[in-house]
Amino acid sequence: MNTGGPNSATPVVVVGGGVAGAAAALVLAELGRDVALIDRREPTPLAADAPLDPRVVAISPGSQRLLATLGAWRRLDAGRYAPYARMQVAAGRGEVRFEAGEHGLDALGVIVEIPALVDALWAGLRGHRRVHLHAPAEIRALDLEPDRARLTLADGTRFDAELLIGADGARSAVRTAAGIDIDTVDYNQKALVTHLSSEQANPGTAWQRFTALGPLALLPLPQPSGNQGRSSLVWSVPNDHAERLMALDDAAFIEALNEHALGAPFGKVTAIEARHALPLIRRTARRLASGRVGLLGDAARNVHPLAGQGLNLGLADVAVLAEQLGGQRTRPDIALARYARRRGSDAALVAGGIHVLSELRGFGLPALEGLGIGFGLMKRSRLARGVFVDRACGLKEVEGGIRVLEAR
Repeated sequence: MNTGGPNSATPVVVVGGGVAGAAAALVLAELGRDVALIDRREPTPLAADAPLDPRVVAISPGSQRLLATLGAWRRLDAGRYAPYARMQVAAGRGEVRFEAGEHGLDALGVIVEIPALVDALWAGLRGHRRVHLHAPAEIRALDLEPDRARLTLADGTRFDAELLIGADGARSAVRTAAGIDIDTVDYNQKALVTHLSSEQANPGTAWQRFTALGPLALLPLPQPSGNQGRSSLVWSVPNDHAERLMALDDAAFIEALNEHALGAPFGKVTAIEARHALPLIRRTARRLASGRVGLLGDAARNVHPLAGQGLNLGLADVAVLAEQLGGQRTRPDIALARYARRRGSDAALVAGGIHVLSELRGFGLPALEGLGIGFGLMKRSRLARGVFVDRACGLKEVEGGIRVLEAR
């Protein structure tokens, strides 16, 4: 798909059409800016009868509100996502439970497929009068000047943009072109991911246990007729254990999983689908903006999947970008600098906390027992639970951007 001419003076170019990039392009278009979205491929529309994708994420109430404001949430098939009103986290002998109703919420989050989110956002982009889609497309040249970014695609299409947004993933070419360095931490872990069936149905609970190998999470999935015990597994384990577990046949893997999923409220795992092992590497851009270039989503940072905050951080980036660019007309570089200050501190706080928790595994079971004691304290304190839920829901992070969008 290519909706632009050979020479384009499009004011804003977004590189990367995943969830964060597509949301950013739609936000900026809704704020009255002409936007070119460039991606190496155009996503294939999701068939209604397609099997659930293994790539699922926990969407926070804040992210859901942003997606609803953009019209994307109503385009999702309700049979392909699962809200959860309860979260249980266990470590050692301690456990803490979070209930949505205790905090005035209908749900603490929603488990949804990444391809479904991309599909819903692209449905809003296609045909939007201010959006020019270039996919599949390859960038042949990228030159950054103090007041503009010049891009040339492999097909000869050229852009002269006053603002360039890099949402092109962990190995961002935009970030590299802007000369922005990254800090990297290899966790020497892999996330083992699959969908599974259990003895009892998952009634809408996100359950997590800190095991001796690493955090193990069972997340609710839509419950189709005849298969009422489905959940999504995300189990972060050291590389050597990941190789051993991936080499097991299904029966042996299920046995190992049940040994570590102590206290799972859905009973024992009875069946699994195809398994995937994803390397876990933390990458953090040292700056989120440089001149007329801004970074968001995975181009800005990768975080451990421990707290399920990766995609939510990217959508909070989009909301703050909208807040800074959608208010008073200011120079794009000044607006980007404000965005970078806001998101640099907010995201570093979340990512740093996740990093500390993930490193506890390296200290063995005593550290996990201590973490369990901390959970016991949270269990007795509604205030402490409220602070945790407030941060995890991400409502404050997106409220400014939503106000700007609603006022358009």
